[in-house]
Amino acid sequence: MRRPYLEHYVSPISMPEIRTVDMTRPWFWLAEGWRDFVAAPGLSMTYGLAATLAFALVSLLLGSVGSWHWAIALMPGFLFLGPVLAVGLYEVARRREGELGSTLDDTMHGWRRNALTTYSLGIIMVLLMLAWFVTSMQLTALFVANTGVMAAVFGGAPDLAAFLTSITWPMIAAVSLSGAVALIIAFVFTAVSVPLAVDHEDIDVITAIMVSVRACVRNWRPMLLWAGLIVLFAGIGILPLYLGLIVTFPLLGYATWHAYRDIVGQ
Repeated sequence: MRRPYLEHYVSPISMPEIRTVDMTRPWFWLAEGWRDFVAAPGLSMTYGLAATLAFALVSLLLGSVGSWHWAIALMPGFLFLGPVLAVGLYEVARRREGELGSTLDDTMHGWRRNALTTYSLGIIMVLLMLAWFVTSMQLTALFVANTGVMAAVFGGAPDLAAFLTSITWPMIAAVSLSGAVALIIAFVFTAVSVPLAVDHEDIDVITAIMVSVRACVRNWRPMLLWAGLIVLFAGIGILPLYLGLIVTFPLLGYATWHAYRDIVGQ
């Protein structure tokens, strides 16, 4: 029997209900995401392969011109951009809930349904990632009073080995602490906002972000677990030269959709 999920409605005027979920739900979201992956393996792996190739090629290009700091920064950068890049996967999960099949062309409807809000969220994430990177550079300059080291890191090291040997613990601390703050903001802003925008053409970007913030505050314990699982699975996907993203990217995309469905009411 056809389920009524495609008729799910959230009013842009009044804030939707935010359900309270327990600590077991993130595991349920992953399980449902895996079911979606198994139901559409070819389409899922197409998105995963596209993400792998895009991030790997950009990293190699940056490394080839000596911009190793940008190449390394692109790894956590996936956590900023991933929620928006998964728009097509949200559409696959959405259609599957309505017992509809999906083609690659069908997934494009996810981008078109509420393009203004979806692309606005993407721009916000790019700006947040750039703000983190600039802030980490400033903090590094504050903690490392050695122009030679700074030049080796940010001025273009001749190879990856030279870049890695020039990194100091204060640099790692500056990048990690500023990155953690930026990623927390990114997660709170996008935990359910992007799937919400894909699902409803009448949701504006401010409302979508407010819903996401409320969802995280209301369910901070399970959402903290969910954020940790995202970092874990993203790390598994990123570290082997992004090859793991072929599976983990669509898995996390589908699971994010189910997190949205679980938390945001009508």
